[in-house]
Amino acid sequence: MTHSQFSFASSLVLLFLVSTESAGLAASAQCSVELRKCNSHCNLVYESKRANRVCRDRCKDTFYLCKARPS
Repeated sequence: MTHSQFSFASSLVLLFLVSTESAGLAASAQCSVELRKCNSHCNLVYESKRANRVCRDRCKDTFYLCKARPS
């Protein structure tokens, strides 16, 4: 393999890694937005501490499921 072939192949690998990482970060950012919206909803709707805590726990569960989703 010549130097130019090696540099071309390594640049392709680098572009692939960057594109897959940015997709993962975008999914993570979307999950964070959903978590903030859910927590805000819990704060607005539920007055009792217990109901608010249950709602927030549901938000956390949804957040972890969102992060586990394949991009």
